[in-house]
Amino acid sequence: MTENLLPQWTAASYSGPGINWRRSAYIAAGIMIPGAFCVAWSLIALGLIEPMPVDKYVSVSLFTGYWMALFAFVDNARERRTASQRWHEFIVVWLITSGCAQVLWEIPVVYMKVPYLYNLGSRLKPDEWMFWPWWLYSVADTRYMRPHDGQLAHEMMLSHFGFFELLAAYWMHKGVHYKKALGIAVLANWGAFYGNTSVIYISEILGDFKYIQDGALGFWLKFVGLNLQWSTVSPMAAIGAMWLLVQRGRAEALAEARR
Repeated sequence: MTENLLPQWTAASYSGPGINWRRSAYIAAGIMIPGAFCVAWSLIALGLIEPMPVDKYVSVSLFTGYWMALFAFVDNARERRTASQRWHEFIVVWLITSGCAQVLWEIPVVYMKVPYLYNLGSRLKPDEWMFWPWWLYSVADTRYMRPHDGQLAHEMMLSHFGFFELLAAYWMHKGVHYKKALGIAVLANWGAFYGNTSVIYISEILGDFKYIQDGALGFWLKFVGLNLQWSTVSPMAAIGAMWLLVQRGRAEALAEARR
């Protein structure tokens, strides 16, 4: 009986007229985020471009691409999805986005910070090109390049939860273990919001921004910009997942009562 309720939550496929704006946005962001990293990183490794100012351009690409989950709320022409379908798709896309960021960027930070990142300076040396993707942000938020035990512990906890985010996205996409997946989504996203708000922003405000360098552009584009999604989209996803969890519980209760 429960299986009959799944179409309320699964993402609706679109075969109508015109452009599928959501799919186009996802593809564009999927190219912008890893593509900007890979192209710039390769050119830096070959010595064809300098680490700066390309770090600013890549940061713009990352900032733009990280908002792609919001397109889940955009209906295409003649498309009428339910609120549950929109929230379902939004949470799945954001879990993939956040999970990949944690696993592919944050986990390497945790294990490279002490032996490597602490040795980096404000200007990347030619033989340090392999650390450029992490230096890109660290040159603004210099706690990544300074001994900071609290920051390291925070990153350790947050980054490894990325595997659970990806697992939850897979379960939601497949329509299995749905309530468990939503529970993971709530915990992961509220934890990311709490961690970013407390450890990232409040600690810097209280500390008079002593760990923020790279000038005003580095502050607004990297420190604020590249953390903004986890301080806004993450709580939005956590609240949405709680709402979906309630809707799912009600639907299952009704289905059980009708037996």
